[in-house]
Amino acid sequence: MNLITFNEAFSLSKKYNKKHLLLGNGFSIACIPSIFTYGSLYSKANFNDIPEVQEAFNLLGTQDFELVIKTLENSSKILPAYLSHDKLISKKMLENAQKLKDRLIETIARNHPGYPGEIDEYKYVACSKFLSKFLDENGTIYSLNYDLLLYWALMYGMEHKLIKTIPQDGFGRVTDFEDGELNVSDYLTWQGDSKAHNQNIHYLHGALHLYDKGPDVEKFTWNDTGIRLVDQARIALMGGRFPLFVAEGESNNKLEKITHSGYLYHSYKSFSSTMKIGAKGQKNCLFTYGVSFSENDDHILCKISKGKIGHLFVSIYGDLSSILNKQIIALVERLKRKRDSGNLEVSYYQAETAKVWG
Repeated sequence: MNLITFNEAFSLSKKYNKKHLLLGNGFSIACIPSIFTYGSLYSKANFNDIPEVQEAFNLLGTQDFELVIKTLENSSKILPAYLSHDKLISKKMLENAQKLKDRLIETIARNHPGYPGEIDEYKYVACSKFLSKFLDENGTIYSLNYDLLLYWALMYGMEHKLIKTIPQDGFGRVTDFEDGELNVSDYLTWQGDSKAHNQNIHYLHGALHLYDKGPDVEKFTWNDTGIRLVDQARIALMGGRFPLFVAEGESNNKLEKITHSGYLYHSYKSFSSTMKIGAKGQKNCLFTYGVSFSENDDHILCKISKGKIGHLFVSIYGDLSSILNKQIIALVERLKRKRDSGNLEVSYYQAETAKVWG
């Protein structure tokens, strides 16, 4: 199997009406490897109050938060079969799984770049141009990541007119009339299904700048408060408020949380619908960048095989023959074989040639 370049892949995609993009953790790693790999997050997390979790990482020989969360949750289900007299251990496993989810959020927020200026401007220029290739082709961008890098890159692209199509994340200001006067909220709220039909940016697993507030979902912004977004996240965490953030280990558990959030479920349905469009002539395609095709995200990825898109372009980083890349290719080919109707063409391109961050 030969890898093609990103430019060659994009040339092949010109026959499709819409080009959509799915971003994975590799998108963030490519920008700042020292922060966004699981290994770097693990080294910065504090497990002093949950030593059993620290030992779980050691016994599993991993630094992957989601794998440990998934293992704790699954083990708590089967443990009663072996220790029926002691239900406290199962309960403690579930409690530790929840603590680990919270610790992951806290660690990301604590170690995230403080403000957009900490990232070199040339990276934003390159990323804005990359994202515009999809937005300006009437495509939709979906992200599996929790961090602020996509948001920052989009804001930079708009400010410097590098992106022609306005990114729409579905958030806006609440307006109402009271005593004959128009009142406009000083915060951004997700507008809901009925007003988010033009949404072309979706955070499938939530993000650090999105927060539940009762029945609403609010978006933190720099302009409204003058406080850095990461500082806002830290303040919220100190007050016991956590971002709208899916950190469950197993795909089914992730989907359960998604279905209980109006915003997340809308984005999930959007991806599912986008994959279904193109039954006549299969006129749409999907690019992935930095997506590992892990079974933990099967609730999202299965929509590709169940859909109608005609072509899937998959990024491969580094040596094609590496163990990780062989796993990615095997999982992608499995998706291809599962296609319910019509053919799914798959091409693999060298991630580095996309020069997403310059």
